[in-house]
Amino acid sequence: MLQPSDINMIDGELTRPKIRFIRIKMESTLSSCNDLLRIFAPWTVTPACDLFPMIIYSGTQNRTFQVMKVVNEACNTKNHEYDPNDGFIRRYHSVTSDEDKLKTMEDFGNGKVPVISATMALGLGQNLKRVRCVVHMGRGDPETIVQMVGRCGRDGNVGLGLLFMEPTRKNGRNKVGDFEEGLVQNDDARMDALAATGVCLRVALTLDNKLGYIPLAADDPNVLSERAREKSRLFSKCTCSNCAPEEAAALINDPSIVTTIRKRKKQLPKGTCSYPKHVADDLEQHLLHSFDCFYFNHLRPRHEFSPSTFFGVAEAKAIVQSIHQIRDGDNHNKTLLERLSGGQAFDGQIEYLDLAISDWMSGEYYQQHLLNISELEKFIEAEGIRVREEMAIKLAVLQASAAARRSADKIGKAAQREEAKACMAAARASARLLKAEDQAVEKARLLSEKAAEKLCREEEKLAKIKYDAEERAALKAAQKAQSALDKLAPNKNSATLAIGETDVISQDTLMADGIGETSTLVKSKSANSLSQRQAAEAREASREMASKQNRLDEEEKAVNQAARRANADLVRLANEVKLAEETRNWVLMRKATRVGAQANKNPRKIVKKWPR
Repeated sequence: MLQPSDINMIDGELTRPKIRFIRIKMESTLSSCNDLLRIFAPWTVTPACDLFPMIIYSGTQNRTFQVMKVVNEACNTKNHEYDPNDGFIRRYHSVTSDEDKLKTMEDFGNGKVPVISATMALGLGQNLKRVRCVVHMGRGDPETIVQMVGRCGRDGNVGLGLLFMEPTRKNGRNKVGDFEEGLVQNDDARMDALAATGVCLRVALTLDNKLGYIPLAADDPNVLSERAREKSRLFSKCTCSNCAPEEAAALINDPSIVTTIRKRKKQLPKGTCSYPKHVADDLEQHLLHSFDCFYFNHLRPRHEFSPSTFFGVAEAKAIVQSIHQIRDGDNHNKTLLERLSGGQAFDGQIEYLDLAISDWMSGEYYQQHLLNISELEKFIEAEGIRVREEMAIKLAVLQASAAARRSADKIGKAAQREEAKACMAAARASARLLKAEDQAVEKARLLSEKAAEKLCREEEKLAKIKYDAEERAALKAAQKAQSALDKLAPNKNSATLAIGETDVISQDTLMADGIGETSTLVKSKSANSLSQRQAAEAREASREMASKQNRLDEEEKAVNQAARRANADLVRLANEVKLAEETRNWVLMRKATRVGAQANKNPRKIVKKWPR
C-alpha cells in the first residue's frame, strides 16, 4: 500500500519569463493560413540556414499541409510542400509514418530543417532544445497553448510565442464586455478570454494554470498578487503584446520584410459564342489572315518574327468565343477586343481587327449563315405550330376520351346505384311480404284458436243450460205432483217423490199405497202439465241453440273473411315485388343500351312501355 512517506513533492516555478508572448489578430480565415505570409521572407532574403528553428501548430492534419503551401508561397518555393525531403519545412502528425517521424525529428535536431508544421502529436514525449519560436494558429485551450509554446527556449535562450487568433468566433465571446461579472469560465470561455483579455499574457496564463481562469481586468486581486510575486522573484519585465504593444507591432510589421501579395489574374468574360463550329472556324481563319496582311503591310520585308508571335490561334479563338460581347448590336467593344488579343502590339492593330470583323460580318459566308439561321427559325416556328396543333388535336381527343370515360363511369355508377336501390327495394318488399305472410298466418291461427275456444265455451255453456233446465223441470214436476197428492189425500200417507227420479209413476206403486182411480186421474193430469212445461223448455233451449249456432256461424264467417283478406294482402305484396323486379330489369336494360350507344357514338332511343 502506498504510504505518504513514499511520495516526494517537488515544488518548482512554472512561469517561463524568457518566453515572449505576442498575440496577433488574424486578417484572413483560419483555414487559409494566409497570415503566415506576414512573417516569412523569400528564400533569397532569408535562406533556410539563416532561419531560427520554428514549430507551427495547427488544429487538423489537413491544415498542416495548408501551412506548408503558404510558407512555400511566401518563400517563393512553390510546390516544395510535395517534396518529402524538402530542406525548409516538413510536417508531423499522428498519421505520419514512424520512419518519416524519426527522419524529420533527426533532421530538425541536426539543423537540416528549420520549420516543422505539426499538430499536438509533436508535443508529447519530445524534448526539443533547439526551438526558438512556436506559432499557434487559431484560438485554443490556454493549457494546451502553454504546453505548445513551452517547447521553445529550453536551451536558456529567449523564446518567442506567436499566437494567431481570430478576432471573432461564431457563437463565442469576442470582447471583454461579452463576459458576465463573476462568470465561472468553462473551456470555451477560457479560450475566448485569452483572445480578448488586456491583462499581461504571462500573468494570465500563470493564473489559468493555478486558478483555472483567465483574468479580464488589470485590477483583479489575483493579477495584482501575481505581479507582486513576480517582482519579488526578480522576474524580467514582461514584453508581451499586452504589456509592450508598440514593440510587438514593430516586431511583426518589420519594414524590411515585405508581405507577399498574391497577383490575381483578371478574369476574362466567359465566352458566349453561339456560332456553329464551321462558322467560328471561318471567323478564326479570317482574323488570322487579316492580321497577317496587317503585319506584313505594317513591317514590310523587315519583320524578324512570324505574325503568330503577336497574334496567334489562341488570341483568335478568344475573340471568337466572345464575339457577342465585342459586337453587341451597333456597339463595338474595342477595349475587350484589345484585352482578348493580348494588347496592341502595333499602332492601328485593334482598329484593323475590328474592321476585319466588320468585313467578315458583311461577307457572303456570314450572310449565308444568317440566312440559314432565319430559315431554320422559320422552320422551327412552323414545326412548333404544327406540333402545337397536333398536340391540341391529341389533347382534344384525350379530353373527349376522358369525358366519355367519365360519362360512362358516371352512368355505370348511376346504374349500380339504381340496381342497388332496386335490390334494396326488392329486399324490403320481400321482407314485408314474409312479414305479412307471417302476420296473416299468425292472425289466422289466433282467430281459429279464439273461434275454437269460443265455440267450446258456448257448447259448454249450452250443455250446462240444458242440464240446469232439465233439472229445474224435473224438480218442478215433482213438486207439482207432490202438491196435487197432498191436496187429494191430506190424511194419508203418500209416497215421497224423490228429486231426480223418473216422471212416470207406476200404477202398482200407487195401488200399494192405497190410492185408487182418483190417484190415477190426478197422475194423468199432472203428467200432461209436466209434458207441456218440458215442451216449452225444449223449445226455449232449441231457440238458444239456434242463436248460438248463428253466432258461431258469424264468427266462422269473420275468420274466413280475415283469412281471405290476408291471402289478398299476400297476393298484392307478391305482385309489388314482381313489379319492382321487372322495373329494375327494365331500367338496367335501358341504361346498358344507352351506355353502348354512347360508346359506339351512335345514340339511339329505345322506347319501352313501363311495366304495369
